[in-house]
Amino acid sequence: MPSIQSLKKQLRGVLSTQKLTKAMKTVSAAKFSRLNGAYGKYAEYGRQCKAVFDRFQEGFLDAVPAGDSAAPPLYVVLTANKGLCGSFNTEVLKFAQEELDRQKDYVLLACGKKAVRFFTGRGVPLAGEYVLHDEPSYEQSCQVLDELLRLRMTGRACGVYVIYPKYVNMLTQTPAMCELFPPAGQGRDAPDDGAILCEPDRDTFIARNAREVFRAIFYELVLEAALGAQAATLMTMRAAYDAATEYSAQLEGQISRKRQSAVTADVIETSSGGWDAT
Repeated sequence: MPSIQSLKKQLRGVLSTQKLTKAMKTVSAAKFSRLNGAYGKYAEYGRQCKAVFDRFQEGFLDAVPAGDSAAPPLYVVLTANKGLCGSFNTEVLKFAQEELDRQKDYVLLACGKKAVRFFTGRGVPLAGEYVLHDEPSYEQSCQVLDELLRLRMTGRACGVYVIYPKYVNMLTQTPAMCELFPPAGQGRDAPDDGAILCEPDRDTFIARNAREVFRAIFYELVLEAALGAQAATLMTMRAAYDAATEYSAQLEGQISRKRQSAVTADVIETSSGGWDAT
C-alpha cells in the first residue's frame, strides 16, 4: 500500500496537471468562440462564391489556366500546429497518406506544423511549407492560394485537392478532400437560366473576380480546419481536466482515510498502553 507521502506526491502532480489543463481549456474556449464567430460570418460568403464558381467553372479555370495538362495533381494538407487535440491530426494525416499512396506521382504542400513534421520526417519532398496562425487571417490564406495558382500556371501541377478536417460539430471532425481545381479539361459551366446578369459582361466579370473567388473558397476551408482544431483541443483539455479533478478527489480521499487510520491506530495503541499500565 502506498504511504501518505507517496500519495501526497501523486496529488501534487495531479493538481499541477489540473491547473495546466484548466488554463489550456480556457484558452481553447476563447479561440474557439472567436473562430466560430468568424466562420459563421464567412461561411455564407464562401458558399456563394462556390455557387458562382460552379456556374462559371470553365471560365474561371480558363482565367488561371494550367501550364501543363499532363502535370501531376497537387495536394494541400491542412493540420493544426500543436498536439493535445486527441486524434485530430493523426486522422487527417492518415487519410492524406492513404490518398497519396494511391498516386504514382504528385506534388505536396503542407500547412500546419504537424503536417510539415509528418511528411519531412518521412522524407517526402514538399513544394511548400506554411505555418498558419491558430486563428488564420485572410492574408495568410491568400499567400497559400497564390502559391497554388503559381504551381498550376507554371505547369508543375494541374488538379489541386485540399485534404482537411471537415467540421461537423464540436465532438466530430472528419478527414475530407475538396477538389479546388479539377484536372485540365474537366471544367464545365452550369446551364444558363438567365438568372445571373454579368456587368459589364461575362468575360470581364470572370477576369476581375477569378482569384478572389478561389481565395474565398480556400479561406473557408482554412477557417474550417482551424475551427476543428480548437474544438478538438477544447474537448481534449476538458476531458483531461475532468479526469484530473476526479483523480485528485480520489487521492484526497485515500490520504484522509490513511490519516484517520493512523489516528485511530494511535488512539487504540495509547488506550491499550494506558489500560495495561493500570
